[in-house]
Amino acid sequence: MAKRNCSRTKNLASSIIGSQISGRCLRTNMLPDEFVQSVDRRLDFKEIPSLLAKLERNSSPERFNLAKCSRYLKDLSSLFSNNVHLLFPDNEFPQIAKERLRLGQVINLFGGVEIVLQILFYPTTYGFKCCKIRPTRMQQDHLWTLCLDFIHSLCVMVDGVALNLAKRNDLIGHLFTLLEQKKTFSFALVVLEDLFSSRKELIDLEKIVNMRKLMSILDQQQLANLCRVLSFSLSDLESVEERSTLLAQDEADKKGLSQKEVADNNQATLIGLKEFLPRIVRLACQPLVERSSSPGSLLLGHAQGGFLDMVDFHTFLQDVLETGGIDMDPEEREAVPMLQSRFNRIHELMHKVEVFYVLCLFLTGKHKVMVQKKLSDLKLIPGMCILFDKMSWLKDTERFSPDMMDLGEMGDHECTPQTALKIQFLRLVHSFCDRHENKHLLLTPKEVDELQELYVQNDLELPESLPNTNRKLCCTGEKGLLTKILETLIECPATAPLRFWLSRAIEGFLRGRASVGDQLFLIKRSLLEHLVDHITSDELKPKEILQSSFDLLGELMKFNPFAFKRFDQVISDKQFEKFVSILTSNVVDSNMLIRCLVLSQEHFMSDRFFSAFTGTCKLGSLINNWEQMIFLLYKLINSITVGTLTQENVSCLNTTLVFLMFGHRHGRLPAYLTAFVREENIQNNPGFILTNLRLLLEFWKTHYLRRGKDCSALEQSSCISFDNWKQVVDILLSDSTSNTSVLHYLPSSCARDN
Repeated sequence: MAKRNCSRTKNLASSIIGSQISGRCLRTNMLPDEFVQSVDRRLDFKEIPSLLAKLERNSSPERFNLAKCSRYLKDLSSLFSNNVHLLFPDNEFPQIAKERLRLGQVINLFGGVEIVLQILFYPTTYGFKCCKIRPTRMQQDHLWTLCLDFIHSLCVMVDGVALNLAKRNDLIGHLFTLLEQKKTFSFALVVLEDLFSSRKELIDLEKIVNMRKLMSILDQQQLANLCRVLSFSLSDLESVEERSTLLAQDEADKKGLSQKEVADNNQATLIGLKEFLPRIVRLACQPLVERSSSPGSLLLGHAQGGFLDMVDFHTFLQDVLETGGIDMDPEEREAVPMLQSRFNRIHELMHKVEVFYVLCLFLTGKHKVMVQKKLSDLKLIPGMCILFDKMSWLKDTERFSPDMMDLGEMGDHECTPQTALKIQFLRLVHSFCDRHENKHLLLTPKEVDELQELYVQNDLELPESLPNTNRKLCCTGEKGLLTKILETLIECPATAPLRFWLSRAIEGFLRGRASVGDQLFLIKRSLLEHLVDHITSDELKPKEILQSSFDLLGELMKFNPFAFKRFDQVISDKQFEKFVSILTSNVVDSNMLIRCLVLSQEHFMSDRFFSAFTGTCKLGSLINNWEQMIFLLYKLINSITVGTLTQENVSCLNTTLVFLMFGHRHGRLPAYLTAFVREENIQNNPGFILTNLRLLLEFWKTHYLRRGKDCSALEQSSCISFDNWKQVVDILLSDSTSNTSVLHYLPSSCARDN
């Protein structure tokens, strides 16, 4: 008999081990009580299996007991979800973190997640007809919050829980229904964020049946919170991160892995909700409530979780205020109300960050033109102009962190909520302006008049969009949003990461077809002098900041003879020498300015009035120097390969093509290719430049032919039809019999490999 029990125990132990390995749960009700108790004592499971067994028995359809379910859920949660971890991060107390993780794994091992989900779904599956006493709404909501908090804790602590639950569309739909109740809103939202951030595929918002209802019943603060979750369904950002190179993106697209269509449809679904965009704009423009600084920084410094996770922190503060929750020094207890005020401030900042981020996604998506029109009519820009004055732009300027340059994420601890808000604000301005006629709404009516006068004074053709600007939708006050951003850039320290985003916002205003009047408007406000001084200053600038200054200078000067003359006037010979050295040493960062010089020179040569000017201006002489030009081309080609091309550095390839297009136009293409052969021979490495060039051209042809939006952007920025771009690529890739073909100049061994 003892031998049989021993054998049975071994089999059960094997089942537990097997469950741990496979990830399948082992339900406690399937095991003998004496065995469960024995295992619990030996492995110190804190009575978790027994508690789960009681919870499962009292949540069955036949004998659902709400009060007991609530009690057992509280007992389980207290084992791994005490509030002390909110004050003391896990990395400071690894033994606490390790124990919490172990207990979370035990709960998951014995089916805790499935049991709690069974309770969560109970009212929709069975209703409360089996209950002897029907629970009140308050009792029901309390039970659901316990369930949701329990699930969230396990999603955070135990790997794989969120990923598995994210596959359940029925759970996601149910969580959206729980957003309708004020008591369960925050808890359901936290779990939705856990699942959406783990989910490999975008959720189809069209299948969320109560989305329209949510728009009508949620208050503004709840809607701002919801934006965080909705953002996960509006852009396929995770796949973009996984396919950082253009080659990887193209390979994934061939396999049909892109979910861009789902994201586009989700954006259309939200745009179709009548109240969505108007409410989002009101949230974006809503002024920040000023709150004084307060004590409690010690406690606040430890509350470093995501802003939705801080729902738990808010509950903790309430416990302290109402019941004295945990032991605290008198000084710390006195600081708690002020700490709560600061916490509310952070919450408010992060709400606005999420709203700005969602608007950016709409302005870079398929429905961009429609959204821009709607946002203009809703007076987004004048609202943001007023908000700009309420924000502290240059106070406590943050030190540089590479994460601050990332377009998708806000980075680590160095990127504060205040910094995140500034970044998303400027990203939104950039996205709104980028290649859109409504960009002049960033001016005041008085500034629009000034801009029109600049066109008249300089005998320039007035853009059709400028006189048609609806002045009722423009900025109010003395200075428009564009001027305010420009003045902030000029005052910003040379190495401050905020410079990158300020420059990008202004560049967005200038991008597209060059508008001489727009350029003169900014040159008149000393932008050109500032950029020259910044680029040639002695501070060691991060490459992203240097690149943003070169990019902005290129847009400011492109096709503008007045800008080139002004450049010569403001730069000294010593400065110009340093400027050229920095430009040629950083061709990846300066390539957009180099492209501007080549395009502008060609443009000026076609105008008799300016043709002589191109040879005398300082930047023109830089491009007209044959050896200097070949050196720049050589550096551009060898700064990239097909395997390293990204959305950021593909501009080097396009700048190279601009050189080669004009070389072909003037019959100098063979001279360019011959010069590359000469450089290869000097370096005793035959074919290394031209082989790379041919591979890059082959990739360019396959990549751009599938991307109409990118082709259109190339046409607008260069004023060269895409057919001309494609023509020169075809010529360079033709067979070796032509002296304008790359193959014609490759050594036979390299040509065979190609």
